Amino acid sequence: MLKNVGKLAGLFLLLLLSFIYTDKVFKEARKNDPLMKEVINYKKENDIKPVEPKIKDDEMILGISGLEVNTKSSYKNMTDEDKFDENKIVYDVKTPKKSISENYDYYITKGNETKKNVSIIFKVTNSNSLDELLSLVAQTNVKLNFFVDGLWLEKNVEKAFSMNDLKAEIYNLGYDGKYDKSMISVTNNLIESITLKDSNLCLNENKDNDKKELCSKKKMHTITPYIINPSISELKKELDKGQMIVFDVDNYDYSYFKLMLNTITSRGYKIVGLSELIKE
Repeated sequence: MLKNVGKLAGLFLLLLLSFIYTDKVFKEARKNDPLMKEVINYKKENDIKPVEPKIKDDEMILGISGLEVNTKSSYKNMTDEDKFDENKIVYDVKTPKKSISENYDYYITKGNETKKNVSIIFKVTNSNSLDELLSLVAQTNVKLNFFVDGLWLEKNVEKAFSMNDLKAEIYNLGYDGKYDKSMISVTNNLIESITLKDSNLCLNENKDNDKKELCSKKKMHTITPYIINPSISELKKELDKGQMIVFDVDNYDYSYFKLMLNTITSRGYKIVGLSELIKE
């Protein structure tokens, strides 16, 4: 019995060593393949390393994901024709080591700074004049972001559907004027039933740590914009890549809307949703 077990163990070890040797020989042969050498050289010249976020105390400006050539998959894509084809290169996305996908404890003050993108946010609490704003949005086809109060939302679901029809992004502003542990998920669920997307952001203009901690536990990122209800002159002065610009619908002058958009776009900035701006 023991002799048979020993033979099986020896056979298994021999097969394992054989597999390791064969795999090593195959890898060495593949490295010396002219096609693989081209892929490796392409990788050396075209890999883009991720950029770590800028962190100062409790604030974060987003980092940037990198792109790395997957040599094995790229090589496999080209073996049929046995020639290098840049269009068949396969990339892997490499997120920063300090990625927002695993960190919810910072105040995000700006989005990605690599592109001239900004986001416009409207806070909706008790507004009865929202129809005018939605009409203006429909005329310009700009993508806005709305943070809506849960109590308002319960009474105005049809307006929320109108926002969604205009491709606006909708997020959670809290319930009856505050973020509440018992209601934050209820409001998120209602928003997500309308948008069919995650409601994963909290708006925290005053850096309220209790509010941030509550949102963190729900795996919601906290954004803290610095441009709040700006005049045109203030907007011109503060405009920069990755900025978030907040307005309160209840106190907003709609005659200002098109001038505001022109001020932003005439300087080469694109107005995008937060899902694009808050993205590594």
